[in-house]
Amino acid sequence: MKFSRFVLAGSALLLSGCAALHQQPNDIYALREKAQAAYIGEQDDKAERLLLGLAREAPNEPETWFTLGNLYARTNRPDQAVDAYQKALMLNSTDAKVWHNLGVVRVRQAWASFIQSYALVKGDDALRAKLDGLIQAMEKLPLEGLTRAPKAATPAVAPSATPAATDAH
Repeated sequence: MKFSRFVLAGSALLLSGCAALHQQPNDIYALREKAQAAYIGEQDDKAERLLLGLAREAPNEPETWFTLGNLYARTNRPDQAVDAYQKALMLNSTDAKVWHNLGVVRVRQAWASFIQSYALVKGDDALRAKLDGLIQAMEKLPLEGLTRAPKAATPAVAPSATPAATDAH
């Protein structure tokens, strides 16, 4: 008798714990709204926390991963942005905005690599001329931040009131 009460109490506790882990659709919708408001309001720490929670609750939502990628791009975390965009593309490989933003992040990563290499190469090295040509060509791309001239402290990605923080939405 004691054993059956123990099993019954344990089962009830287990079920209540499982219910807490999986939110109802209305709760997920509310979480999505809070995450979007925090993202648009540039409350990046809060937005990240909420978006990660949303990704745990609804991992097959490409828009969550897209917005998380935009957040990481905006906060100058390109490797995490690439990971999030790739997750979005695994769920929806036909979203042109995700492909665009992934490309923007990767171009910026290449830019940073070329600038670093240029700074390290010796003046008479043939690589220096090649890098100079690559950098000059990239400076002609219509993307913000691809210039050798240092600017005042600006975010890596221009803030936007839309879900996409890189150059598309």
